[in-house]
Amino acid sequence: MATQPPSRKHATAHTDTSNGVPAEYEAWRQGRWEEVAGENGKAKVVANGKITDRDLHALPGVPGQWSTNAAGALTVTATAADGVTIDGTTVDGTAEVPSGCSLEFPDNMVGFAAGADGSYGLVVMDHNAVERSGLSGIDAFPYDPSWVFEGQFRAAPEGRRIEVGRLTTPRSTEAILAPVDLVVTINGSEYVMAVLQDFPGQRLAIFTDETNGAETPEIGRWLVLPLLEPGSTLTVDFNQATLSHHHLNPDVFVCPLSPPGNHLPMRVEAGERTLIHHTAGQN
Repeated sequence: MATQPPSRKHATAHTDTSNGVPAEYEAWRQGRWEEVAGENGKAKVVANGKITDRDLHALPGVPGQWSTNAAGALTVTATAADGVTIDGTTVDGTAEVPSGCSLEFPDNMVGFAAGADGSYGLVVMDHNAVERSGLSGIDAFPYDPSWVFEGQFRAAPEGRRIEVGRLTTPRSTEAILAPVDLVVTINGSEYVMAVLQDFPGQRLAIFTDETNGAETPEIGRWLVLPLLEPGSTLTVDFNQATLSHHHLNPDVFVCPLSPPGNHLPMRVEAGERTLIHHTAGQN
């Protein structure tokens, strides 16, 4: 028998009386689609990489070779025929790539570089990627206010890292920073989930539950959490559980898996379920 959904709602929201769904949730859904398929949506990312040394690195499908120089600046080496431009100037040789500059490549691809002092992230996007993939939406469970709770961040040992799987091919593991735990009470039982900080400024409670493998992805889902101090309370809204970026492009987003202990032994019938794609013949 399936576990019953939680009986108490621990947070409130303004409601759109026309359909019983909070306006804040509708706005979140719209923002989420913009994050995925908007002007700089993650579904348009075709390559990304971290450049942290002076060796030449190539990104699959992207012209040029990337490295840092003796001064710690990001550089690209390309010929004029490669069609790499920095702020409108074609690269022919080796050129420095200023953080935040405009990068353009053939076939309507653009790039963004950020970082400093010998450590850089490089993202390349294809503005035709969403149309080409047929991605048209994200399916989600109906909004359910009983899956909204008050949670708390609990301090973890300073500098704690947790060994988790990463969705590389073949699979790999990595010790990822886990600065706090998320504590939430569901149906009278307290659950503690480790919170990962895979990138600066991003905290994730990656969890699995009894819907995985049939109605939601086997690899679990994400709760994106704010950067608050240990002891802080926060709203934990499972209606905002998201799919991993891995589903948008498995070759690009080698996301972490759920840490040991982050399994909820119940059906979490809230949040995103799967991506929606048009198939041949659909209007």
